[in-house]
Amino acid sequence: MLSQVKTHTFSKELQLTSGRTLPEFCLKYETYGRLNKAGDNGILLCHGLTSTAHAAGNTSHSDKGWWHMAIGPGKALDTDRWFIVCIASLGGFGGSTSAASVNPETGTPYELSFPVLTIGDMVEGMKALSDVLGIRKYHCLIGGCMGGFQVMEWLSRYPEMVHSSIIMGATAKTSAHNLALWEVIRQAIYLDPDFHDGNYYNRQLPKAGISLGTMFGMLIWMDRSVMEKKFGLNLLDGKETPDYTLDAEFTIQKFLQDIENSPKGVFDPNAFIYLTKAMDYFDLERDYGSLSKAFSRVKGRTLLVSFDSDWRYPEEEIDKIRLAMEKNKKPVEHHCLHSSFGHGTFLYDFNCGLHELIPEFLNDDLLTEGQKRLGT
Repeated sequence: MLSQVKTHTFSKELQLTSGRTLPEFCLKYETYGRLNKAGDNGILLCHGLTSTAHAAGNTSHSDKGWWHMAIGPGKALDTDRWFIVCIASLGGFGGSTSAASVNPETGTPYELSFPVLTIGDMVEGMKALSDVLGIRKYHCLIGGCMGGFQVMEWLSRYPEMVHSSIIMGATAKTSAHNLALWEVIRQAIYLDPDFHDGNYYNRQLPKAGISLGTMFGMLIWMDRSVMEKKFGLNLLDGKETPDYTLDAEFTIQKFLQDIENSPKGVFDPNAFIYLTKAMDYFDLERDYGSLSKAFSRVKGRTLLVSFDSDWRYPEEEIDKIRLAMEKNKKPVEHHCLHSSFGHGTFLYDFNCGLHELIPEFLNDDLLTEGQKRLGT
């Protein structure tokens, strides 16, 4: 599988939704496969909150990548046919410009002087890079969670660039409940004594706050039934009766403590703050007046995927996107798949049906259920 890891630096300003600008910015990205001469076989893969541009294995990484099961020759995203692009989001963990980057005006890291970003700002950066790569039109945009937000923003801003789209586990706006969840995790970061108002890049990493946030995140990402099946009330070391101490005695407690103490997967706390704030502000109804108006210029087909155990982005909320698109007579279909992995299904349970649904949808010769329903 032909893959490349690159970083492109833009010397021009990026105008942001907040009214502020980035005087310059860079985007790190990975590609798999080859772009055809027409520049229209590209698939933009928009990653979730804590992922990066490293979506599949390549010569520069020993780890497989967050969607390795989907990308490669003969796989759902067949690299013999498609040119896969995955871009590390602005403000995030993956090497693109963020709070950890050097502010060209001061010569020191931005830290919390970094401007607040929106999902729309991230899309503007992606569009600029897509132009550099010579992509005339994406055959498909695919994204789950925050990546799904980005896909919807693309559909609203640059519909002429999108032949089709796949949105997984994402709603058209952030709910009050999700806002509250992000705020709890951010407060855990702020209260870490090593946080120092975001000024920690030359000091001790505020690991306690982000680790506590990660533990809390596990409770909201993992479905209750999965946790019961995996851990239950099992005691450590195969014991049958507890010792009645203040130490961890149950396997679930040890699992969470291992997350806290593991150096692997520790995220930049500032990046987490900026990405979740961007998700807080995502609301297509507010920005465009209604969902119908937001999707009025969509040109291609759309596949919506929800998961029956995802209580953060439930089926009925995702279905509002379908209704808005159908109101505009756009070809759209919505599949709710069964899995016990909750919101993380698209990452951890690809065989729940995604392995069949995605390649079928990407095949232009198939008449989708949405097209049949709309008579197009």
